[in-house]
Amino acid sequence: PTHLPTYLPTYLPTYLPTHLPTYLPTYLPT
Repeated sequence: PTHLPTYLPTYLPTYLPTHLPTYLPTYLPT
C-alpha cells in the first residue's frame, strides 16, 4: 500500500504496450 500511489501514476500514463516491461519490474519488487 505504500508504493501503490508511487507506481500508479507512473505506469498509468505509460502503461502502453511499449512501457509494459518498463513499469512492471519497477513496482513489482517494491
